[in-house]
Amino acid sequence: MNITSIAVQVCQMDAMVAFYSEAFNVQFENVDTSGFASKFGNINGILLKFVPIRDEVDFENYPIHQLGFSVPDIEKVIKIALKHGGKIEGNTAVRDPDGNTLELYSE
Repeated sequence: MNITSIAVQVCQMDAMVAFYSEAFNVQFENVDTSGFASKFGNINGILLKFVPIRDEVDFENYPIHQLGFSVPDIEKVIKIALKHGGKIEGNTAVRDPDGNTLELYSE
């Protein structure tokens, strides 16, 4: 059994795509998902789907996700997160531009 895809509802699509592209080298493609302009990218064989929140008012109560990444340079990812509107969350975690927590592990 393997995870093949992860879908994340996003509010700040441009900032999210910029952060994940720069921090994790994800190349996103535009995908129409039932009339919604989504972005799909691949992280080591797992399809990462960014789907826009339908109504920005829903952003207040939408679920926050928590993902974990092994990275060669934790400090570099933290700096990139801050650059794109993220926040530091403990010693080895950051929040992405939409507020999701990302656990960072050394490779």
